[in-house]
Amino acid sequence: MPLPKDRNNLIFAGILVLVFLSLTVFAYGLGPVRRSIESKTFRVMPGEGFREITLRLQGEGFIRSKLAFELLAFLSGRAEDLKPGVYELSPNLGSITILDYLVHGAKRVVDIVIPEGASVYDIDRILSEKAVILEGELLVFAKDKKLEGRLFPDTYKFFLSSGVEDVVAKLLDNFKSKAEPLLTKDPKNFETNLILASLLEAEVPDHEEQRLVAGILKRRLAAGMPLQVDATVCYVKEILREGAKNGRNCYPLTPLDFAVDSPYNTYRYKGLPPGPIANPGVSALRSALAPKDSDFWFYLSDPKTKKTIFSKTLEEHELKRVKFLGK
Repeated sequence: MPLPKDRNNLIFAGILVLVFLSLTVFAYGLGPVRRSIESKTFRVMPGEGFREITLRLQGEGFIRSKLAFELLAFLSGRAEDLKPGVYELSPNLGSITILDYLVHGAKRVVDIVIPEGASVYDIDRILSEKAVILEGELLVFAKDKKLEGRLFPDTYKFFLSSGVEDVVAKLLDNFKSKAEPLLTKDPKNFETNLILASLLEAEVPDHEEQRLVAGILKRRLAAGMPLQVDATVCYVKEILREGAKNGRNCYPLTPLDFAVDSPYNTYRYKGLPPGPIANPGVSALRSALAPKDSDFWFYLSDPKTKKTIFSKTLEEHELKRVKFLGK
């Protein structure tokens, strides 16, 4: 029969073994799910509870053990400090790193390309897909602020989970730096030229062709003719009416599309639309400010070559519509 001292030693040793095993299991539970550099977006919504977040972290494959993650958070006193936002997480990060990201925000920088001709809806989608902002956040912020046309297309660097105010400020600062010096050359027509440039950007890719189209549109405005710009109908269809769920791929347009009653529909309403339909780049802005005179009244885009086909008369234009568009 062991002595009491020996029995105490056995109990103590057993406790040490249990503690060691518990710590080993705990450490294992905090480790990476798998060695993969593939990252995915993880959104923490305002008001979302701690246990809901940890349940989703495990369900989406970011953490090994919900229990280990929760224990880590409670022991470190950070269970109530998880911040809402958009995060780019990977299964190879481990629970300690993921908890740190969710508490402090993942200040990782991503390169974002805002293409020429993108609308505020397109930009919202681009930024949210890259986890810079939440989906729809820019649209809510931009409402009634007249940002369309002023979110300058360029290549930017943003932190993940950036504040939408900071994102917009950077885009507007770039507009002031690169677009305003051009537009202020004709200050009385600042807004008119910005709207015209947005039409050119959405319709014509080539600079010299943009200048010709700018001349055509200005001739039509002076003559009181409707501009009949397809891109404005696209804007009504995909942006104003359907919330840009499928981007700007709204073609082919149907007779119903052309009949939509909107001041942006330049088939139904004469003059320029009430605001820009896209965010133009430098080339389109220069073209709006330097339209090229010609004898042309009509134009269309060849869907195969993307070249712009010009016509002097309506009869000539209709023949080319049949030839290039099949209608």
